[in-house]
Amino acid sequence: MVQLHPLRRWPQAAGLIGLTLAVLLSFGCGPDPSTTDATSSYEAQLAEHLATTGGVMYGAYWCPHCADQKAMFKESAEQLPYVECAADGDNPQPELCQQKGIAGYPTWEIGGQLYPGVRSLDELADLSGYSAPP
Repeated sequence: MVQLHPLRRWPQAAGLIGLTLAVLLSFGCGPDPSTTDATSSYEAQLAEHLATTGGVMYGAYWCPHCADQKAMFKESAEQLPYVECAADGDNPQPELCQQKGIAGYPTWEIGGQLYPGVRSLDELADLSGYSAPP
């Protein structure tokens, strides 16, 4: 029997390891797509619901409470219907904020009503009539 030098066995071992990983991943040992897909998360679904039902978050880029509110939506924060009230922020709409009577940040407008302050996701869901699919 011919014995290979240990360095000559490495390509065979690497190939076997790669094949094993490919088989494991193809049979579901990888991450669960339902937990990594931001478009199907509760946060994403709620953000989409708020946008389609006319809900709006008014805030300011410098507001720490606004940052906290957005953080609750995780990766889906970009989907939030958001109006920047600070005149020096990105795409500012300070006139709209004044017209709406926005006095503090964040303030949510849902169903024509204003709700100042940070709100839990469940409260936003209740206020907007959202119920997560089973």
